[in-house]
Amino acid sequence: MRRCLMMCSLLLALATTIPAGEPVKESVEVVLGPKRYREGDVVKITDVTSTSPRLEPGDTVRVKGLVTLDSQEAATLSLYLTQTKSGGSTPTDRKQLLEVKKGQTEFDLEITIRHTGVLHLTMYEKGGSPIGGVYFGTEAQMKPIERWTLSHYR
Repeated sequence: MRRCLMMCSLLLALATTIPAGEPVKESVEVVLGPKRYREGDVVKITDVTSTSPRLEPGDTVRVKGLVTLDSQEAATLSLYLTQTKSGGSTPTDRKQLLEVKKGQTEFDLEITIRHTGVLHLTMYEKGGSPIGGVYFGTEAQMKPIERWTLSHYR
């Protein structure tokens, strides 16, 4: 009995000193929302994983897919969140950005959601103007924005 108590105490001590690792991310089904592209450009999402299916503040979201850029020689693909409730600014992490060249490029981007809002993948030209992209999220997140025109994408 004494030996068992010593072993259990040792195992408990080891378990509490081992760092927890990265939170588990599971595949999440998403709904596509408003999108707009220049002719020949497109962003295709192939997989979304998240620390929860709600895609809400505190979640870390990873998005994989394929971007086709035909309208110009290069652009930056960015994974951002448009806030639907004011919450302040959030610095951009390098895991949210990918430089893409004309043609097809696979992407793997990640964001930690800090505010209430909707996620989007947007291509930006060198001067910083958006040239195309797509919003995505849960059905409840896409419903209020279904009529957005994205006319600011040039």
